[in-house]
Amino acid sequence: MITECIRTLYQESVLESAIPQVLKRLGSFLQAGRAYIVSIHEDSLCEIYQWSTGGAQAATARRHNVPLSAIRRWLPSFDQRGCIVIEDVETLKDIDPAEYEFLRSQSVHSLVAAPMEMDGTLTGYLGVDNPLPDHMSNIASLLQTLCYFLMLAWRHAQSQKQLSQLSYYDRLTSFYNRNRYIEDTKDLSSTEVSVGIVYLDVNGLKDINDQRGHAYGDEVLAECARRMKRAFPGANFYRIGGDEFVIICPGMEKELFESRTRDLKAQFRADPMYRAAIGSRWSEKIDDLNQIIADADARMYEDKKTFYRTHPASNRYRHHSDELLHLADPAVLQEEIRQNRFVVYLQPKISCPDRTAVGTEALIRYQPRPDALVLPGNFLPLMEETGAVSQIDFFVFKFVCSRLKSWMEQGKAVFPVSVNFSRCSLAQPMFVEQLTTICDSSGISPELLEIEITESLREVEDLDIRALIIKIREAGFSVAIDDFGTEYANLALLSSVEFDVLKLDKSMVGDVAHNPRTRAIVESIAEICGKLGIRMVAEGIETEEQMAALNACGVRLAQGFLFGKPVCAGQFEETYLQQ
Repeated sequence: MITECIRTLYQESVLESAIPQVLKRLGSFLQAGRAYIVSIHEDSLCEIYQWSTGGAQAATARRHNVPLSAIRRWLPSFDQRGCIVIEDVETLKDIDPAEYEFLRSQSVHSLVAAPMEMDGTLTGYLGVDNPLPDHMSNIASLLQTLCYFLMLAWRHAQSQKQLSQLSYYDRLTSFYNRNRYIEDTKDLSSTEVSVGIVYLDVNGLKDINDQRGHAYGDEVLAECARRMKRAFPGANFYRIGGDEFVIICPGMEKELFESRTRDLKAQFRADPMYRAAIGSRWSEKIDDLNQIIADADARMYEDKKTFYRTHPASNRYRHHSDELLHLADPAVLQEEIRQNRFVVYLQPKISCPDRTAVGTEALIRYQPRPDALVLPGNFLPLMEETGAVSQIDFFVFKFVCSRLKSWMEQGKAVFPVSVNFSRCSLAQPMFVEQLTTICDSSGISPELLEIEITESLREVEDLDIRALIIKIREAGFSVAIDDFGTEYANLALLSSVEFDVLKLDKSMVGDVAHNPRTRAIVESIAEICGKLGIRMVAEGIETEEQMAALNACGVRLAQGFLFGKPVCAGQFEETYLQQ
């Protein structure tokens, strides 16, 4: 019987399922009325497992919160690891009336109980009530043996639980960790439900750790985790990196998901002590979960770039930066470029009336190995600090010129390509001359190239942005003012300098569908641009609702995931370029 009980304890994967089977086997073997395990917690008793010949009706008699004093006579024996054997409860009537009444109320005529302990501390006891009298003399040693193996199984179960906690949970935040994230995303990929993904990165954690210590940094992470739980009750939370978090909401309606995402963003905007970059994506069905997560990740990095652009006092940006620090060395960077580890992606600009491509923007990606693609928000801020970013800027410009030349030679209808330049490149004395030289050597007219300048560059010392724009336009290039609508932007820019394209920042686009004030502002800007002959492009359009609102405001050029994601040059040619 003991062998069968041990086999049951170790074959069952869940201890809670094995113990009732053991009690049933024990009670049946002894022909007892009940077999049970009682837990001792502080000064009370609680029956946690029971088998009874009376079935469900007898189960209602289980003992809960019984004072420990009801068995005070047993405790000295239990302390000596001895058993309690009561062959006839009636003998207790005069010896211990309280114990007598307690047992009689449970319909106990006889019993045997053996102590259960963990690390030398009494934790409870294993008992049988009303066994067959012929078995009474042998029950004690039987129960003691079973107690030994029960406690071994209990300890094993606790170890497994602790191991699971270490394997699948982050101890600081109580979120799932990366191991669980990998398993859950794999399982979720095979389901047919809607899903909402939030990708969150805590801003400035490196600076916090450096300035105030890692203990304070841990407090910041824990508080950020609490805010995520408040905003998304019932969701699945994962800490997948030092300062990176993913929230997965399977089966959540789009309106509820977007509402909770707005609440989460509002929580972080309301308190400057805690800042986070947040990207989100909702999908009606899971065709490619990894791509949905990647989209949310990309949107988070756009938000991250905004933070570091508006917080120049922050130290170097560190998302996988320890793996990317070598790019700060100009010689190493040049070799990576030569090895074709930097890849230019293209994202279309769309004409709103007919939704055809009328232009494109060139965007850089870093590919340190075939299975990895690093977004620019990961490496450009670091390279901007060292000045090495100019190598990337001119590499992209040369690539675009070369590609335009190839398209023209193939007889394809080409349209303008916009290229972003950092403040480091724009501040170079011979910047425009370098552009002209590259165009001349490629045989490309400057009219096919649009130079994007971030509006915040007006704040850069020793850079006359107005004079620079005039010089760029005189050389034949178009000029686009990027990120219009950030905290730096104001309408005075429209009257202080002539330019060709105004790109409305996605922060305004994201709000235009729900905020009448934002719609009024966008409509006014569109009207002014129309009168001044400036082409206005809305960036970051993700929904038809946003598109409809922008159309109503008079916006005629658009860019965003709704129309097309950035793709490699070859795929762009197949999709958008015609003979």
